[in-house]
Order: sequence, then C-alpha cells, then structure tokens
Amino acid sequence: YIAIKAKYKIANIHLTQVKMNKPLLFVLFFALIAIYNVNSINHKMGKEIIDDRHPLYKHFLSKRSVNYNNYPMGGNVYPVGIYWVEVELGTPPQAFQVAVDSGSTDLLVPSKDCKGCHIQNTGSFDKEATSTLNDVGCFNTTIGCHKCSNSQCEFINSYQTCNLTDPQQTCSVTGLIYSDIFTMGDLAADAIFGLIETQTENFQQFFVIDGLIGLAFNGGSSWAGQSAFEYLVQAGEVTNEFAMCMNGTSGGVLTLGTPDPSLYTGPFQYTPLISGLFNEYVLYTIKLTDIKVDGSTIGVASSKYTSNPFGGCVVDSGTNVILLPSDIYNPFQTTFKSQLCPGFNVPGVCDDGLFDGTCYEYTDSQVSQFPNITMDINGVNLNVPPQNYLAFNGTASYRCFGVLNTGVFGNLIIGDVVMESYYVHFDRINHRLGWADVNAENCIGQNTTIYY
Repeated sequence: YIAIKAKYKIANIHLTQVKMNKPLLFVLFFALIAIYNVNSINHKMGKEIIDDRHPLYKHFLSKRSVNYNNYPMGGNVYPVGIYWVEVELGTPPQAFQVAVDSGSTDLLVPSKDCKGCHIQNTGSFDKEATSTLNDVGCFNTTIGCHKCSNSQCEFINSYQTCNLTDPQQTCSVTGLIYSDIFTMGDLAADAIFGLIETQTENFQQFFVIDGLIGLAFNGGSSWAGQSAFEYLVQAGEVTNEFAMCMNGTSGGVLTLGTPDPSLYTGPFQYTPLISGLFNEYVLYTIKLTDIKVDGSTIGVASSKYTSNPFGGCVVDSGTNVILLPSDIYNPFQTTFKSQLCPGFNVPGVCDDGLFDGTCYEYTDSQVSQFPNITMDINGVNLNVPPQNYLAFNGTASYRCFGVLNTGVFGNLIIGDVVMESYYVHFDRINHRLGWADVNAENCIGQNTTIYY
C-alpha cells in the first residue's frame, strides 16, 4: 500500500528579490519540518511550564487551569513551516518532537536502526529500550493491513514536496507497525504507531524532525487505523475534541479535550464537516463558498470549491499557506490586482512579482496597504489580514505571498496563515469546526528558529 500525499510549503528563499525554486512551496497533508525541544504548558506533565525567568511566567500561570490539557507548540509559518509538540512512547518513555498535523492520521517516528534517516539530528525509537512494545500482526482487527512482512503489518508511504531543492521529487518511508504506551503529559494510552525503518536520502523534511502526529479520522490512515489522539479518547483520558492556536513567528498551543477559554475571546462560529463516501469522515473538510478580496468576491461558482477529491476545502495545520487550484487561483489573482492596480506603488503586485514567487522587503506601512482576504465558509467569514498572508521568510523584513497556485486539479487547503488569527476547535463529537478570535497574549509557545 503506497500512500502518495502531495504537500506544499514555503521553499528556501534568498534574501534578495529573486524567484524561489517553487514559491513558498512546501506544506501539506503531512507537512513535516523542524523541531525544537519543548516542554508542556500544562503542569500535569510534571515538567516546568515555562522558564520561571520568563517575564510572562506568573501571568501565564494565572491563566491556566488543571482542567485543560494544554501543550506548547514550537514552530512558525516560515522558515520552519510547521508546528510541533512533544510526545512520548514506550516504558520507560522515549521523547519525540512531532509535527502537529490535522491533515493526516498516523503517528510515525524513526527507528534507531533506520536506514537513510538523519538520527544524528533527530530522536529515534529504540525497540530494545521499552518493555511494553508489541508487534501488530497482519490480521489485527483494529486496522486494515495492506502489506505484511513475516506476519507483521508493514506500511509504505510516499510523499512529494519533501525536498526543498526540488519539490517535485518523491520521497518514501517504510517500516513496521507496533503498539506501545503513548503519552502526552499525564495522559496515556496504548496506541498503534509506525516505526520508520527505511527512508529515502532526499527526504529533507525529516532531516531535523522526529516524525509527525496525525489528528484526522481513520479514513486518513495509511493502515486504516485510528489516531494516537483517538486512543486517548477511548481510554477516557480526554473528550473527543481538540483545539489549537498559532503564532505566526513563535509557536502556539495545542489543547487536547475541552477548549481553554483563556485562549480565545468571543464565541465560536461553527461550520459542519463534510463526510465522504459511506458517510465516512477522512480529513477536516469544510464547505468554502466564496473568497473575497477587500470585500469583493472573486466570482467563482460555488461548485468549483467542491469539485475535488475531498468535496470541499481541507483545514490542515500541516500546511503553512493557502492552497488554491488554478481555476480558483487565477480569478483570485485577477481580483486581487484589480483592487490595487494601476497606481499601487508597493512592488510585487502590479508587476506580478509576488504571484510569481518573489519575496520583498516590506515595511509595516507598506504591508498595511494590502487588502484583507476573506474566506467565506458557508456564512462564517474568516478574515486573513496582510500581516498573515504576507509571510516572513525567516528574515527581519522580507515577506512572501502566502497564497499558492496548485495547478489544474490541485489541492484546496486552508493552512496556518488563516488559522493563526483564531483558536480553532476541532469538535469531533459534533463533526464541526469552531473559529474564535485568538487571545494572542496567552497563545505562548516556542520561538526558537530552526534551520536545515
């Protein structure tokens, strides 16, 4: 079984006004990037909440409650292009920094004996060091095994946009499937996960990251299994919901279970999830009905937003930008330019530089002259200000356009540049997504920059 999942992320960008190899091309349904050692915000983890020398230490503690399972995420929209969190596997526990990915389901980490992995830079799982590891057999009734190796279930996954120097390359990982104790803080359950045994050497995304934790439904699993989060739900550790907030430049917070009121202001606005064949939920797909630029519709028929394999727009924390297929992107670009040109003196719009992948050194004043983008989710309007979609490329002032053209039959994805304005509630109980304005002063994560 080979799961090929294309992902787009912002590519390497030089500090000059030059074209990128694939403009901002690099995020996706599996978005995998860098990592930093982070501790849990929730004191139930038995770890330091944040360094007590931090100026917001006392303020941060006053906003926290033992009733909420909050975990700090590292990462940013760029240059990391992904957000990650710490998890543990085994007895005694082995720690990993894994990408938080609402666009996939499986938990994957590298083996200590992995061929092609960059375990000198990342964590790795030692099978001999845990006393609670079990093989998952080919006929295990809790999964849908597609390939076997000596009576043990095996996975084979292939990805694109896995190498920043050539996003069209295909990278692959293979390995065996196991079960062991999965832990986040003091939450624990026996969970099934994939252990990467071989990895193609061009898999640049895995150079500095330990793996990923998928949070989607069973239909998004390579072995038709449930997510590690769902094992926590079945064990009675949390309710079947989670939420997250993101800071564009300094991490964010992942909440497992009931949303934390200190992380948002005002009410949630909910939009229902779209199910697939046989009423099965696969990813967090919602009904996008219109895109507006400064209040003006781009004029695309509503049917265009649903004419894709997922039947709508996927909300993916593993994608750092907005992805639009060409039949939506082209009228979007036309509308965007018509709001500003001719006469817009800020470079990159009237000359198409931004749309072609050029990054510019904009001042705050110049950024404020760009229009807002609105994503109309069947009546719920998500505002994307220019401070979000003009994403920093890892430097002090250079910004790149965070809306990408995925081509004919390309992906339609809402990524982190939209999510960072909100505390997003993934309400799996009622099959809906909630959007509330983020309380940014409490959305405190890690802000360490990671480079390849």
